[in-house]
Amino acid sequence: MEKLKIEMVKEESNTKVQSKSEYFDAAKNIRLVPRFCEKTVDKYFPQFEKIAHNLNWPKPYWTTMLQSVFEGKAAEIYSALPSEKSSDYDTVKQEVLKAYELVPEAYRQKFRSYKKFDSQTYVEFAREKEDLFDKWLTSKKTDNNFDNLRQLMLLEEFKQCVHLDLKTHLDDKNC
Repeated sequence: MEKLKIEMVKEESNTKVQSKSEYFDAAKNIRLVPRFCEKTVDKYFPQFEKIAHNLNWPKPYWTTMLQSVFEGKAAEIYSALPSEKSSDYDTVKQEVLKAYELVPEAYRQKFRSYKKFDSQTYVEFAREKEDLFDKWLTSKKTDNNFDNLRQLMLLEEFKQCVHLDLKTHLDDKNC
């Protein structure tokens, strides 16, 4: 009988420990969410994801954490989403990035037009240029494939050489 009692007590304590470890206190972790800045939206999400992974935050809580720091357009987009979509992190991320026009063409333009500031070192400038290039390639889904990169570069060069109407048509058709 005593062995049974001891086993029952052990089981109860194990289930209590399990339920405590599965519990996520958003209020305690909210202060660890990085501040949202509308000027650096493209850098915000990778930073947030890194923190969330390192602290083992359950993914279903990510949007709850995000909405507490959103401001400006991001807050408007989040508020406009239906409930089922606003709880899906990937959907929220995609919609916020789309609102800030962080699409392949915007990344391409940023990469092509980025110039060195007087206050920047050449290493900082090269790192930023590389970062913009990587974002453009990632948004175009080249998957680090040489043939995809080749097609992207050839298409861009082709568009630079043709009439504006044809370039617009090609952009509209996503060629």
